[in-house]
Amino acid sequence: MEPPPAKRQHSVVLEQNVPRARAPQSEPPDSLFIDSNFPWEEELHVGCIEWRRPQEICAKPRFILDGATRMDVCQGKLSNCWFLSAVACLSLYPQLLEKVVLPGQDFVGAYDGKFRFQFWQYGQWVLVEIDDRLPTVRIQRNEEAAHNREEYELLFMHSWKKDEFWSSLLEKAYAKLKGGYSALQLGFAGEALVDMTGGVAQTCYTNGPLNMLWVSLSHLLQQGALTCCGNTEGELEMANSLGILSHHMYSVTGAKQVQTLHGSVSLLRVRNPWGHTEWSGPWRDGGSEWLSVINIKEIEVENLEDGEFWMDVEDFQKNFQVLEICHLGPESLSQIGSVARPWEYVTYEGCWLKDISSGGSIECKDHFWMNPQYTLSLVTEDTDSNPMCSIIVSVMLKHKRLKAKDMRVMCYIFQGNEDHVYLSQEILQCSQPVLSVSSCDKKREAVLSTSLPPGRYIIIPSLETTSDEGEFLIRILTEKGSSARPTDSKAACGESAAQSVRPTDEQCHSRFLLFSDQDGRITNEGLHHLLTSLMKDFDPLLPEITMESCCRLIASLDTSAEGALCWEQFDRLWKNIITGSLIFSNLQSSKDRNLDKDQIGAALQSAGLITDNFLVRLVQLRYADKDGSLSYSAFICCLLKIKAVTGMFEVADSTGSGTVSLNYHQWLQLALYS
Repeated sequence: MEPPPAKRQHSVVLEQNVPRARAPQSEPPDSLFIDSNFPWEEELHVGCIEWRRPQEICAKPRFILDGATRMDVCQGKLSNCWFLSAVACLSLYPQLLEKVVLPGQDFVGAYDGKFRFQFWQYGQWVLVEIDDRLPTVRIQRNEEAAHNREEYELLFMHSWKKDEFWSSLLEKAYAKLKGGYSALQLGFAGEALVDMTGGVAQTCYTNGPLNMLWVSLSHLLQQGALTCCGNTEGELEMANSLGILSHHMYSVTGAKQVQTLHGSVSLLRVRNPWGHTEWSGPWRDGGSEWLSVINIKEIEVENLEDGEFWMDVEDFQKNFQVLEICHLGPESLSQIGSVARPWEYVTYEGCWLKDISSGGSIECKDHFWMNPQYTLSLVTEDTDSNPMCSIIVSVMLKHKRLKAKDMRVMCYIFQGNEDHVYLSQEILQCSQPVLSVSSCDKKREAVLSTSLPPGRYIIIPSLETTSDEGEFLIRILTEKGSSARPTDSKAACGESAAQSVRPTDEQCHSRFLLFSDQDGRITNEGLHHLLTSLMKDFDPLLPEITMESCCRLIASLDTSAEGALCWEQFDRLWKNIITGSLIFSNLQSSKDRNLDKDQIGAALQSAGLITDNFLVRLVQLRYADKDGSLSYSAFICCLLKIKAVTGMFEVADSTGSGTVSLNYHQWLQLALYS
């Protein structure tokens, strides 16, 4: 059974009792910051809704009052309990919260109406700036007010302390990041946890042995994992007979084994982000079960209607079916002082492009090989009789909310070996994955958390169909000693690497000096002899690079138009040749040792080039044989040419405008020589 759906409605749905009669009021002019980039939502600018600054809501507003805690997270008239449950989890770790809610901000001193927050987005922290105007409704009172001050009530997330605003402004900043308050309607706690920690979110279910559930949850909390839970039965946000809301996310904030007069009991502390509506079963606030606890001081219990309560693990399993767990990376774990075993953590970016690197799911037999591949090497230092290696693999589709089409993300792990570091089309057509996972509907991320025997594996991320396109971020967490790397970027192919040994930099430099002139530069003829010598050691089975190709290679790097290369330029050339040779060996399969026309796009993308159909067409027109295939020399020259001209463009386009200005001589060199 899936967790609550990540439904994205196009309007903010307010409760029926909110009046909608007043025309929007304009903000009085002042010198305070106004965020003109905040997403406009018509529903929040009509009727009785008024955007007010905290000074207009209370007499002495504070950003944070007596510390930011889980009690400051109370839900308003927006169905975003998934976000609030994540914030409540994060508030348990002040060091993590300060990464998002930047310290040193308040409504005094240098206050200018601007507040700043940070969110993790696809591998980097992004600063989000907002003004402090918040949607409110005017409080209607029947009796005559004792003072002239207007009274307003926040419409959405708020603190239980009426003069504290960090949580309200955090929600507004997150709404700006996602496209507006309406984008926060219903979702997954794991997504918010990832956005606020950079961790890896995983969906789990509570079915299974009860003792394993308790051990798993208590261990996760001890190791610093942020955990939320949800009930997936019944009608939306309707309470069952014991007060648990259906399709509603809660935070798991603690675990404690207590000794009672009747034996040991395993308890979990859970919080409803509403700030009220609590569990009414055994171990509820004020329940008779607490009288049997031998040492009540060992556990934090408050008999308040604050949304937080304790329940035993058996009732927890009966009332919550799904868990959203965020595994923190090494940086976050060190910030909270966790004793968790550190992960080896690597991140890579990639993209799926139609007809180039989007091969679809494994059901697309003829195209699946086109997807990117990553090598995973698992080792263990354990001496157990059955050692296993723990891994977590996350594949995240970027900017999913901005896509009109819902796309399912998938991840496969295949067995690899020394002979097949890269899995070709022929190998994949007769292979089955060791493990696979796909994202739930509406979710942007597919996560595999498992244990595997030591060995070599191949990870293949994909979308569901060959027509789907998108950028992705893959994160691989392994135990100490294990490693992961892309096989499509400077990665050794088993068939080629097994036959050769790459010359060291010292050996390359020595041979360069043998064929260079007295000025330490190498010309066309010298380059031809040098490459012939080096390639015999590197891969004798590859075709020879021709003299004509050497002229082209020199031109691609000879920025001063002198017809020769110095050692630094040759060193860069040689490293690109190695990369291109490995890619060519990995992908070419035709009898004439050429790269087939339908493999050109994959080869260019494997070299790290931004590739589209236009580029592939130009390569075919300029470098391909009559049948559309590329010879080895043509592919190497093509690769160096594209890298050279794109590099020149990036240097000239220092502002990132997408256009450059060239003088007459620069244009001649680019068009005729390089």
